[in-house]
Amino acid sequence: MSSPPTSGNIMHLFATRVLQKAWPDTDTLNEGLRRVILDRKSANPSTKRTNVGGWQSTHDLLKWQAPEIAELGKMIHNAFGEVMESELGTSAFQCSLSATAWANVNTDGDYNRIHTHSENHLSGVYYVTMGEPDPARDPNGAFEFLDPRGAAAASSIPGVPVVTGGLVSPVPGMMIVFPSWLAHGVLPFFGKGERISIAFNLRVNSLNLDQGASS
Repeated sequence: MSSPPTSGNIMHLFATRVLQKAWPDTDTLNEGLRRVILDRKSANPSTKRTNVGGWQSTHDLLKWQAPEIAELGKMIHNAFGEVMESELGTSAFQCSLSATAWANVNTDGDYNRIHTHSENHLSGVYYVTMGEPDPARDPNGAFEFLDPRGAAAASSIPGVPVVTGGLVSPVPGMMIVFPSWLAHGVLPFFGKGERISIAFNLRVNSLNLDQGASS
C-alpha cells in the first residue's frame, strides 16, 4: 500500500508591507488642515510634478506654522514607528529621520500619474477631505498601487485570477504608508468640492537598535 503524498510548504514570497491606518476623532483636525491648505492655495500657484490638474503645494508643509500641521507631524512619526516595529520586530530603536510633506487639492477630473518617490525609504498620504464623489463613478479617486512583480501577468493559469495592482478607497482620517519604491498613483476624482490629501516622504539617515532593551 503506497503512502499518501507529503504536504509541501507553501511560501509566500516578496510580501510588501503597507500600513493602512484609520485615525480616530479627526474631524476638528481635518477642518483645521483644510482651512490652512486652502489659504495657501489661494495665495500660491501650484507646483507641477505628477499631478494632472489640481493644485499641489511646495514640499515644506511640515514647516508651516499651524497647530494642525504640528499634530499631523506627530501622527506621521507615530505611523513610522509602527512600520519600523513591524520590520524590526521591536520598538527599541533610535534613528535620525528626514521628512518632507506637501498638500494636494483635486477637483473634478484631476488625478496623479503613476510614479515612485526615489531617494526616500517610506512614503505616505493622509486624507483630509473627500469632497462629494459622484456615486455613479466607481472607482472614484481611489489610490492605486501597481504590482511590483513586472512579469506576474505574463502567463496566467486559466481560471486563476491575476492580481496586478491594488486599489484603496480613502476616507477622511485615513493614512497609508508604503515603501517609496512601490509604484502608485491616484485615479481621477469625479464629483463636487475638493479632495484634499497630504503626501509625505521619509528618509532614514541612521538607525541603531537599543541593545538589551525590551520590545
